[in-house]
Amino acid sequence: MDQLLALARQGDKEAQEKLFEFLLVRFTLLAKRRMREEEARDAAQDACLTVFQKYLTEAPTERFEAWAYGVLRRKIGNCYQKRDVRSRVMGAETGIDDVADVTGAVLPSHVRRVLLECLRKLVREFPRYARAVNLVYQGYDTEEVCRRLRIRQGYVYVLLNRGRDMLSDCIDKGGIR
Repeated sequence: MDQLLALARQGDKEAQEKLFEFLLVRFTLLAKRRMREEEARDAAQDACLTVFQKYLTEAPTERFEAWAYGVLRRKIGNCYQKRDVRSRVMGAETGIDDVADVTGAVLPSHVRRVLLECLRKLVREFPRYARAVNLVYQGYDTEEVCRRLRIRQGYVYVLLNRGRDMLSDCIDKGGIR
């Protein structure tokens, strides 16, 4: 790792890619020990981005790994803080009962119950994914979703994909058990 770091700091793009691929895999594995998989991926990506932005100027060469793992530890802590604040702000009520059927058709009560349970779960555990899915459902284009969520356009697709996957998995399992 020291050799990769030295080459990356000298401007070697291939070494830089290998270094950050290694860090992303390592960070993801470490974060998965402490949090859910989706949150772990997000925390690992955030940590890698921070390391990438600052490793040339702020990271000491002899203690790079310790510094990088410290960045990850802080990102994981931030995730826990956000989750705690979110749960206090949202409380038990999510306001999701007002969701209408996408097709406009009347849903059977058991299908509606499963859908609402899955939407509540998504809002409770991953509100950012839920918000992106909801904004697209409301008809906003990706530019407007980016503006409202204050994110880059590529990240919208990540949020939508993960949110839809979670909803699909939950619905396939018949709701929350």
